[in-house]
Amino acid sequence: MPLTAQERDRNMQLFLAQARGPVRNGEMLRHAVARALRTRAANKNAMGDYMIEDPLVETLAFVTDALEEVGAAYAVTGSLASSVHGETTSTYDADLIVLASPKHVDALSTRLQPRFYAPRDMLLDAVSQNSFVNVVDGRTSYKVDLSFVGNDLFLGVALRRRVQRQIGQHPKLFWFVTSEDIVLMKLIWRKDTRSTKQWDNALSVVRFKGARMDWKYLFEQAAGLGIKDDLTRLRDEAGI
Repeated sequence: MPLTAQERDRNMQLFLAQARGPVRNGEMLRHAVARALRTRAANKNAMGDYMIEDPLVETLAFVTDALEEVGAAYAVTGSLASSVHGETTSTYDADLIVLASPKHVDALSTRLQPRFYAPRDMLLDAVSQNSFVNVVDGRTSYKVDLSFVGNDLFLGVALRRRVQRQIGQHPKLFWFVTSEDIVLMKLIWRKDTRSTKQWDNALSVVRFKGARMDWKYLFEQAAGLGIKDDLTRLRDEAGI
């Protein structure tokens, strides 16, 4: 008989406890209350008490609707993704990874304009060079960063693993990168910038998800991306 999700989580917790040993398990006790309080706050946020501005969600919905209509695959990354998978934080823009080709550009530019500043030439350059561009909403003044993935192996995998989630009470189901992939992305960005914010965002996801995350996948990807030591440190700081 197949194990339930709760039984799988429990088995993973036991495995991790045995691997840590008595010293690490003792350290975890000192963090238990703090983690419980953070989880309670995150659960409250997940029920709709979001710090994400409604106009930003409206802006994101317009852009993602346009991408879906022209046939370009996307996934939300950045602070919005870490907020959905972990503890909610305030943010003032949205970040997407996008798989598109030049054939999508005309339709996408037409669909976004005139509400957005999204010139065809600007979009075409970004798609052709597998780089990024931001489109600005003239109605709300929020921007959405579009990063075109091209042949990037990791980002291609992240797009294939994407999941659908709501943001607060908004009815639309948005495509998001998974909790594992946003952690990896945050660690990659931190590797280049040494940003405390990126570390804190990744830490919030790991603390919230814990043993429910696919740690085998995480460490396999981290090894190839050159961030295995950072992932180990993040896991240890989270008390997993």
